[in-house]
Amino acid sequence: MCISEIIPAEPDWSALPDETLGMIAHRLIKLKDVIQFGASCKPWRRAVPAKFRQSIPWLMLPYCSSGNYCSSNSATMLGCKGTHTCRCFYDLMEQQFHHIELPQGLNKTCRGSAFGWMFMMDRTPSLLLLNPLTRSTIPLPPITSFPDVLGFFPDKVGKEYLYLDKDGLRIAKGKKEIEHNYIHRVALSAEPTSEECVLMVIRSPTDRTLAFCRPTTATIDNQKWTLAPNGSGSDGDLSKLICFEDVVYWKGQFYALVNGGRVFVCDLSSPNCPRLSLFLDVHRSCRIKSINNYLLISPTDELMMVTRNVSLHGDSRNRDGGSIHQNRYDSVDGDEDFSDDTEWTDDDGDDSDEDNDLPADESDREVDHYGMDSESDDNDNDGHPIREIQLLTDDFRVFKMRGDRKGWDEVESIGDFALFLGYSSATCISTRDHPELAPNSIYFTDDMTEKHCKRRLAGADMGVYDLTTRNFTPFYCTTSVHNNPSFIWPLPVWVLPSNF
Repeated sequence: MCISEIIPAEPDWSALPDETLGMIAHRLIKLKDVIQFGASCKPWRRAVPAKFRQSIPWLMLPYCSSGNYCSSNSATMLGCKGTHTCRCFYDLMEQQFHHIELPQGLNKTCRGSAFGWMFMMDRTPSLLLLNPLTRSTIPLPPITSFPDVLGFFPDKVGKEYLYLDKDGLRIAKGKKEIEHNYIHRVALSAEPTSEECVLMVIRSPTDRTLAFCRPTTATIDNQKWTLAPNGSGSDGDLSKLICFEDVVYWKGQFYALVNGGRVFVCDLSSPNCPRLSLFLDVHRSCRIKSINNYLLISPTDELMMVTRNVSLHGDSRNRDGGSIHQNRYDSVDGDEDFSDDTEWTDDDGDDSDEDNDLPADESDREVDHYGMDSESDDNDNDGHPIREIQLLTDDFRVFKMRGDRKGWDEVESIGDFALFLGYSSATCISTRDHPELAPNSIYFTDDMTEKHCKRRLAGADMGVYDLTTRNFTPFYCTTSVHNNPSFIWPLPVWVLPSNF
């Protein structure tokens, strides 16, 4: 008697119970896995979380046509057609590039990122929030709706914007400078699609003041930006103008950091009459000075401050051995000192030279889609050679707020955590949950837009800083850039991938 071989039927994975599919889908931690899971079949797609945000940010790099980063052998094409509207993102979790077709971001500069949304602006007054994964956009009130912006005049080449400075004087600025320097920091109180969301920005044309709007109501004709009060005194007196460095949303209110360590809280409970008061004071003799300062929330729900010191270096520095900070040069030409005690001034300082702040006007040179001049020129407007120098980070210091709110205590180690710093909102991530990240380290990008003008070597100051060894290492995706530094524009930005 012949016994037929019984061949088991192929399992129908699409018929898994909804409860089982939901348990699987909610255990996914990588956005790529979520996308692939949902693309398998309709039942699996229904099980995908409606709202998913990856814990580790992607690094948005310049346009794919730059050729510095993107390799077809190590990249995924997320709807990318290989055109000039394609943007490149580097995934630290996968050590992989993702090319995303993003026509909504064409000719726009990202000036900040929060909740997976990017704050985009160009050389017109238009402003918007853009989600690079969903390509969704949220219009924001235009630049011309700021109370101190008097108008936009496109026929005034190089002086398109007219606004009032901190002293009430009328100042004309070019649209190129406004695009790259007007917004310094961005913070959101909630998802931008939420009715409760408030968007706070630090403006940096002259005085780095606070201003806010509500994104979901930005389509209303009378929606405008509102300026927060600005000032500093030992007791919160608002009689002296100050410059804010960073802003975060914490415990229902916005907190803004001043260079030196003082923190002010902005109370928006009465939107038509915002109030600013001193939250954390630092005695003048104890104030911490640095070039860049960041404010963030610790895993224990405390305020943290990170300071970043940078200095100027010539292009002849040795970068062997994988370290981006091996040698220090005290001077570039032999007769100039660019050491740590170099005095810096803001764009509105008395020492600023407006003619040297930005490249020549658009009428003088062709401008490419990176937002900077494409024509090569070895001299500035005054005929002086442009030095091949870079702004590079020397070190970071981490502080935690004292319980009495009278200052900061320096922290030697952040333990099993990694910090992400740059134009995006500063983030603290557990390395226990994500062992692919280095513990007690800072992942940083170049965010010194205002200082990079007229320098050929810009944007390469990014990597990982080990707080234990005080050493720097480059990102995998930028090793070739560090070995052969170039002008990287737009500056890379951290973005938390989000499908909502």
